[in-house]
Amino acid sequence: MAVEVPATHAVLAVDVVSSTQVADDQLDSMKTDLDDHLDRALRAVGLDREAAVQPRHTGDGVLLAYAEDAAPRLVEMLFHLDHLLRWRNREHRIPLRARMAVHCGPMREEGHYHRPYIVASRLLDAPAFRAAVAQCMATDPCGDKVGAALVVSRWVWHNVVEPFRIMQVPPARCAPVPIDSSTYQDLAWIHLPGMDADHVLAQAHAQFMATAPVPQPVPLPQQQTARPPRFTPPPRPAAPSTVAPGESAAMNGAVPHTDDYTRVS
Repeated sequence: MAVEVPATHAVLAVDVVSSTQVADDQLDSMKTDLDDHLDRALRAVGLDREAAVQPRHTGDGVLLAYAEDAAPRLVEMLFHLDHLLRWRNREHRIPLRARMAVHCGPMREEGHYHRPYIVASRLLDAPAFRAAVAQCMATDPCGDKVGAALVVSRWVWHNVVEPFRIMQVPPARCAPVPIDSSTYQDLAWIHLPGMDADHVLAQAHAQFMATAPVPQPVPLPQQQTARPPRFTPPPRPAAPSTVAPGESAAMNGAVPHTDDYTRVS
């Protein structure tokens, strides 16, 4: 009996940057804005959210899967989403930024457990990717220079980005970052529109080193040298008394004295 091999799908993961720092009364409107701009960016590359396989909402983002040949268009979508969000931020007090991850892997079109979705989520949570996005936020507080950032898996890098199939994502402006979690270890590549990813990572590392607490040396426990007990001589025994009752010590001669004259009247 032949075993059915799941077809390879191109997976997109998108979430809002620093959504936990947004006030509760702003979350719904920001999520609505992200959905609206994401739909427009997808249509710009010829994709539709309704055609996605097994779509998932993640609270502040979304997971979508398409056929394998859609991978280049998902990477190209970064250019459109970044442009839309930057224009949006010029008219809003609170900037909206997005992180994007693109990955490809075998995925069944039914069920609830999909490994490509898990891998895409690990890509979004890569510490180096988060640090690079945070560095962009520090240099662009209004969000009108960088609206979206991209991280791609090894498969997408070798088959889409590195061959320079997408003009808007030049491989020379990308940088590799490690993905090292308890459940997934691999290498990924990040791209920040209009910026050199290697330079941004170097800035983020320098900022981290400048603000990281300097470890203080732990003092070694000093060995206590036990001193020998101090010698205390025993008290000398008192000399036996030779004074008879009714006599003085001087008369008896027990106590030496000088110039002791007995006056005779």
